[in-house]
Amino acid sequence: MYRYLFLFACIMRAGILFAQTDTTGSNKVLQEVVVTATRNEQLLSKVPVPVTVITKQQVQSMGAVLLQQVLAEQTGLFITSNHGTGVQMQGLEAEYTLILLDGEPLIGRTAGTFDLSRIVVSNIERIEIIKGPVSSLYGSDALAGVINIITAGNKQQGVTSIGGRYGSNNVYTLDGNTRIPYQKGSFAAGVSMYNSNGYTLGNAASPTVSPFKTYTAQSRWEHDWSPRWHTSLSGRYYEQRYNSYFQDTKGRVSDVGKEKDMNASWQVRHTPGKNFSEVLRLYYSRYATNEEMRYQQDNSIYDVSFFKQQYIKPEYQADWQLHPKHQLTGGIGYIHESLEATRYDNRMAFNSGYVFIQENWKPAGAWNILIGGRFDTHNQYPSQFSPKVSLSYNINRDWRILGAVGRGYRAPDFRQLYLHFNNAAVGYTVLGTRLAAAVLKEMQQQGQIKQVNIDPAQTKELDAESSWSYNLGIQGKAFANTKVKVNFFYNAVKNLIDTRTIAVKTNDLAVYSYVNVHSISTSGAEVELLQPLGAYWQVSGGYQYLRSKDNDLFKKVKNGEVYTKDAGTGDTRALKTSEYFGLFNRSHHSGNIKIAYIHPRLGVDANARVLYRSKYGFTDENGNNTPDLKSEFVPGYTTVNLAAAKSLFSKQLRLQATLENIFNYTDPQHIATMPGRIYSVGLTWNFYHAVNKQ
Repeated sequence: MYRYLFLFACIMRAGILFAQTDTTGSNKVLQEVVVTATRNEQLLSKVPVPVTVITKQQVQSMGAVLLQQVLAEQTGLFITSNHGTGVQMQGLEAEYTLILLDGEPLIGRTAGTFDLSRIVVSNIERIEIIKGPVSSLYGSDALAGVINIITAGNKQQGVTSIGGRYGSNNVYTLDGNTRIPYQKGSFAAGVSMYNSNGYTLGNAASPTVSPFKTYTAQSRWEHDWSPRWHTSLSGRYYEQRYNSYFQDTKGRVSDVGKEKDMNASWQVRHTPGKNFSEVLRLYYSRYATNEEMRYQQDNSIYDVSFFKQQYIKPEYQADWQLHPKHQLTGGIGYIHESLEATRYDNRMAFNSGYVFIQENWKPAGAWNILIGGRFDTHNQYPSQFSPKVSLSYNINRDWRILGAVGRGYRAPDFRQLYLHFNNAAVGYTVLGTRLAAAVLKEMQQQGQIKQVNIDPAQTKELDAESSWSYNLGIQGKAFANTKVKVNFFYNAVKNLIDTRTIAVKTNDLAVYSYVNVHSISTSGAEVELLQPLGAYWQVSGGYQYLRSKDNDLFKKVKNGEVYTKDAGTGDTRALKTSEYFGLFNRSHHSGNIKIAYIHPRLGVDANARVLYRSKYGFTDENGNNTPDLKSEFVPGYTTVNLAAAKSLFSKQLRLQATLENIFNYTDPQHIATMPGRIYSVGLTWNFYHAVNKQ
C-alpha cells in the first residue's frame, strides 16, 4: 500500500495528472441536455434521477479503445467476465443492465450478459448512465439501470479524423470517422479495425483471452425536410473473428469462430407546433455466431454450433406540452424477436407489445416531478406493469434533493425457456422449462435417468424477475467550486431465476433446468466529489459502499441452519450472522481518485487514475452458498492508470501515450479481464472543413 501512496504523492507534485468525471466544467455541464432518463430532452441540472454523463473529451483523455475501459473507471460500476465482459451496477449483475445504442437496445447476450468488448469508442459523442430501474420507459433488462451510447454529434462543425494506436499484446487499432454537416442536415460515417493477440495468464492450458480481430462500420444521415419534418437513418455493422484452442483428453482442439452484429434504425419526427411533437421509429437488429471446433491431430470435428437472433421494433412516441407546468410523454410499440440455434430444437419467437406514459410536472420553480409507467404484454410469460415516481427539489441555487421509487423487471429469455443442450464431452444436460417435462420423460424411457429431484411439471411456468428500487440523493456545492453528489440506494429483487438440478443421469451427472426461487437485496451509498485547483488542475473522487444479501439464505443463517468450518479448531459450527458476507462478486468498498492537468493553450493534458476494490467472494468450496472461508475470496487490490497527450498544428494532430495497471497487478485464478501492465501509443489527425450551405 505504501508504494501506491508514494506514487500518488509524486504524481501530485509532478503534475502528470488528469481527472475523468461527469462534471468537468461549471456552467457547460450544468446546462447539458440529456435524453435517456426521460426519453426527451431535459437539462441535466433539472432531471430528477441520478445521471452520469461521460463526454467524448473524457473518453479521449483516458486513451480508451473499448467501452469496458471507460465504464470500469466510473463510481459504482464493476466489470465482470461471466460469459463476456459485462457491467455490474448497484450490486446487480450484468443481465439486469440494458445497453442502448442511440436509444435502441443491443441484442446478442450470452447467459444474460452483453459483451462490452463489441463496442469501440472512437465515434462515441457521449455516454449517459441511469442508475436504478428504468423499466417504466424501456421495459425488460432495465432492472438495474440503462447505459445509452450516443453517436449523434454536433451538426455545426465538420471534421474528418484518422487515427491509430499500438500497444501491448500486439493490440493495434485503425479508425476513421467523418462528419459532414450541411444547411439542412448532416452525414456521419466511421470505420474501425481492432486487433489483439490475446493473452494467457498463469499456466493456463488455453488462452485467457483468445487472439481476435474486429471490424466496425457505422453511418448516420439526418435531414430537415422542413421546420416541421425531420428524418434520420443510421446503420451499424460489427464482425469479430477469433482463433483459440484448448486441451481435451484426446488432444488439442482448435476453436475458430465468427460473430456478426447488424443494426439499422429509421426515424421520422413531426413537430406541427411548439407544444407538440411526435416521432415514429423502426429498428432492426440481427446477431449471429458460428463456431467450429476440430481436433488438431486428425482435423475431426469436436463440435459445430451456430446462433442467429433477430429483433424488430416499430414504435410511436408523442410529447405534448399541455401547460407550462405539465409535459406529457406517451408511446406504443411492438417487438418481434426470433432465435435459431444449434442448442434449440426449433426456431423460437417472442412477440410482445407495450404502452408507456409519463407526466413531467413542475408545480413550482423548485420542484420537478416525473410520474410514469409502462405495461408490457408477452406471448410467453405474464404481463408486466412497471411504475416509477421521481422528483427533485431545489433547496436553494446551489443544492437540490432527488428521490425515486420504481419497479423494474427482467423477462425469462430463450435459454431459460427453450434450451436443449447435451454436453457430449462432459455428459450433463441443460433444459429450458418449456421442454423439461417432455425431454425428461423421454430420457426416463430410454433408461438414462437414475433419480428425479424436482418434478419437471413444476418448472413449466417462469415469472419475470422483478424489483422495487429506492434512490435518494443530494447534489450541490459544498464550497464555491466544490461539487458533491451523494446517492443512497436500495434494491429488492424477487423471483430470481436460478439453475437447479432436476434429475441425475445414470452417468451420475446432472440434468439442469430453471426455477423462480429466492429473493435478493442490495443497498448502499455513492459519493462523488469534484474540486478545481486553479486554472489548469482539478481533482475528483468517488466511493461506493455496498451490501448485498440472499434473503432466504440469511434467514437460515439467523436460525443457525448454515454451517462452516472453524478456522482455528477445524470443527464444523453454525455460521454467525456477523460472518455473513453477502452475494458473490460484490465488494463492500470501492473507490477512485482522478486528478487532471489540462492546459488548452499549450495543447497538453495528462492524467492519473487510482482505482480500488475491496475483497469479494468468488467460489463456494464448502457448499453453504456463501463466501466465508479465506480461500473463497478474491483479495482487494489497487490499480493505477496514466495517460498524457499533446495537441499540435492548431489541434489537428493529437499524440497520446497511456500506461495502465503500472504495478502489473494480476490474479490469473480470479480476474480474466486484467492482463497486467499495458502500454499504448496513438495518434489522431483531424481535418476540419467548412459547413456546406447548399
